[in-house]
Amino acid sequence: MPENFSGRRVGILGMGRSGIGAARLVKRLGGNALISDRKDRRLLTHALDQLEAGGIEVECGTHERLFGEDFDIVILSPGAVLPAAAEAAFADRSIPLWSELELASRCCECPWIGVTGSNGKTTTVTLLTEILNQAGLRAKSAGNIGSAWSEHLPETDVDVFVIEVSSFQMEHSSTLRPKVGVILNVLENHLDRHGTMEIYGALKLKLLENQQSSDFAVLNADDRFLAANASGIESRKMYFGFGDSCDWIVRDKSLWSKEHGTDIPTLESNEWDLLGTHNLLNAAAAACAATSFGVSTGHIRDSLLRARPVEHRIELVCRHEGVLYVNDSKSTNLTATLTALNALEGKVVLLFGGRPKLESFSMLSKLLHSKISTLITFGEARAKVRQEVGESENVCYVAGLAEALNTARQHTTPGTTILLSPGCASFDQYDNYEERGKHFKSLVHALHA
Repeated sequence: MPENFSGRRVGILGMGRSGIGAARLVKRLGGNALISDRKDRRLLTHALDQLEAGGIEVECGTHERLFGEDFDIVILSPGAVLPAAAEAAFADRSIPLWSELELASRCCECPWIGVTGSNGKTTTVTLLTEILNQAGLRAKSAGNIGSAWSEHLPETDVDVFVIEVSSFQMEHSSTLRPKVGVILNVLENHLDRHGTMEIYGALKLKLLENQQSSDFAVLNADDRFLAANASGIESRKMYFGFGDSCDWIVRDKSLWSKEHGTDIPTLESNEWDLLGTHNLLNAAAAACAATSFGVSTGHIRDSLLRARPVEHRIELVCRHEGVLYVNDSKSTNLTATLTALNALEGKVVLLFGGRPKLESFSMLSKLLHSKISTLITFGEARAKVRQEVGESENVCYVAGLAEALNTARQHTTPGTTILLSPGCASFDQYDNYEERGKHFKSLVHALHA
């Protein structure tokens, strides 16, 4: 049975997708909700009318009511960072703090698959959802990939949810138990929020801590953090990676399955539309999870053959006069940018920038003159790149994306790729990476209209 909210009062911090989804779910399950956001009411009109029409209390411009009134539970949106004093005050009043992920998992009655990792989550969730649906299961994706999980609950026509899980969502989540938990990789990321790799990695592993022997953990066999820290998992482990002992193997630009101890070639990289070895690894992770639900290798192959690139993830925008334009706006860390560079052939003019995280950008200087023909840096990242990469004739510093694209065109010849792979958060100039990617695509199409 889903969590009972009848007669309970729930406070919600943040009026983004997760907060709105949580408020609506609480209301559907008989509870009373107050949703609070520091933004001015005029900036929230897209949500206010529908929330208030649904009987949900709203607070704008302040958190006075949220921090001062009594609640049975307070739910935090993943983008919200609660001041330590406020968190302590809730604890003193015995008010539990939940993530939207915690709320949704408590209200979901069907099995669910959680997919987390530093890179590759959206592609893996998309591939896995398509595989399950084409195998006859009614699968639905949600979470960090788009709509809040709470918006789909309580479910009526779903056999399994595939949930993209970020480290932010794992904060204030304590009872999660996915039927299958997938950890793609644990790489340096979000240290500006979490502080250390140990804390960040522990949040990723938290996805698996309540699993039992009847559940499955799908792990990257080649990830150093997982190799050192995933030994205590109670569930059945399945591995993907480059090693011969893996359940699904990436070898010689091909995907192989293991059946009764025999390696079976399943998919050649030139048979599908996704670029790069990293996408074969994403497919291998999705295949492991699908196998745990009884999906056959044949169904997995057929689904992968139909797969298309995820928007904003190494997405081919167009080819014009021998120059490729590629949108990889979903790259918000350097590792994702390096992955995109490795997926492309030939010289690349790299558009890199946004709001930097704490990771070093010095690797970019090593790629100049080899993979990167010209590095064009924009947004708040300019100061950090200038400090760590320096000045050079093939490094340009510009204000925004439009100027970056115009500058890039001056440094291309036929056979070159102009790649937007920012390696940074988008929040200095955009609401999210989707908005940044759409802006890039509109600029490209306007050039060649």
